[in-house]
Amino acid sequence: MNDTVTGLILKQSDYREADVLLTVMTAEYGKLSFIASGARKMTSKNAGSILPYTEAEIHYDHRPGKTIFRLKTARTKQLFRRLHEDLVISAAAGTVCDLCDAFCMSGEIENSDRQYELLANALKQLNDGKDPVTVSGLYAVGMMELFGIAPDVDECVRCFSTTVSAVSARDGGFLCAECAGREGIELSSKERLKRFRLAVKAGPERFEIVEQAGGMKPEDLALLIEMIRIHAGVQIRSFSFFYSLISIE
Repeated sequence: MNDTVTGLILKQSDYREADVLLTVMTAEYGKLSFIASGARKMTSKNAGSILPYTEAEIHYDHRPGKTIFRLKTARTKQLFRRLHEDLVISAAAGTVCDLCDAFCMSGEIENSDRQYELLANALKQLNDGKDPVTVSGLYAVGMMELFGIAPDVDECVRCFSTTVSAVSARDGGFLCAECAGREGIELSSKERLKRFRLAVKAGPERFEIVEQAGGMKPEDLALLIEMIRIHAGVQIRSFSFFYSLISIE
């Protein structure tokens, strides 16, 4: 059955002699994979429309219950050009797309429209020149909330004291000074705790509020990525390169 779907290209991998395997996020069907035959040939008409971080209209044969299909044609709907021209922004886009890929199961349609919306907004913000650390951090917050592992920033996660002094990736949120001391966790500045709490509470929908308050810092994003590793069992390999770029700016 012929079908057309709009999707965001998360990644592209070489497949066989001249084909590529695409991982694509869609609002209707969740994460899907497509084989693009001959896409690495100079004569390919689809090559320019299936670059990573591109929103494309994909024509293919849809088969219910399947998650990998053969792509017939692709047409670019939106090319986020800046994501391919700036190294830091490209690294941020790679981290965001890897987060989407890691969180989303192939063919899982529950909340797929929300997942698509979060990703599309993040890529658009990066393309518009928004701070890549804040965009990536708030995207991570949005996905963590969607999957039930958002940081607890209202009170100490151990004793429920509302006087907090540290944040723990392992515990998934804030700790009071006493609980942090027992675990040997370094106390955080009030500025950092306030900044981290604002980001978690605001989420991606209130990007402007976080932006106006000074945005997120590399250590905030690193903490979120570590929380995801611990509580979701997900390793975001592309983040290491992104962090190496943003930590020296």
